[in-house]
Amino acid sequence: MDYEAMLAEKDAIIVQQNILIEELLKESSSEIQQLKHELNQLKKLIFGNKSERFIAEVNANQLSLFTSEEQDISSDHVVEKQHIEYDRKTPKKHPGRNAIPDHLPVEEVIIEPEEDTSGMKKIGEEITETLEYTPASLVKKRTIRLKYAKPDGDGIVIGQLPSRPIPKAIAEASLLSHIIVAKFIDHLPFY
Repeated sequence: MDYEAMLAEKDAIIVQQNILIEELLKESSSEIQQLKHELNQLKKLIFGNKSERFIAEVNANQLSLFTSEEQDISSDHVVEKQHIEYDRKTPKKHPGRNAIPDHLPVEEVIIEPEEDTSGMKKIGEEITETLEYTPASLVKKRTIRLKYAKPDGDGIVIGQLPSRPIPKAIAEASLLSHIIVAKFIDHLPFY
């Protein structure tokens, strides 16, 4: 009989332990659900869509700076207009590009118009100065385009300016290629 009483006592202990384990399981599962929800909210704050604006919840007990009473008062108020005059300084004109130094050697290229210029009178010339690079030296390249006036006064004939890598720049293709190679291949700074 002692054996049966001992078994009944052990069964009661096991049943109580099972009840405690089930209660702990319920508590831990509810805590896990709460933590998962909190984790999802934090993930939304960190990784979710963000907006610049902030719309706060309005508390009835909190006073507002922008109430409708003040708007009613301001709508009755008449706004006076003021006339203000002032003098503005006119911006200075850009002085233009710096001149190419005179100590550089000069290479002149003379370009004649493509039309026949016999019988025409030379009235001037257009001079364009650019910088050209030959290894370890700079050369000023002066392109002179001769201008001719037609004998019957119908207009002016001038030589065509050769195309350049960058329009209106003073750098020729040889100088630009040297700068690009020095910067990107030789890893030298611009200065």
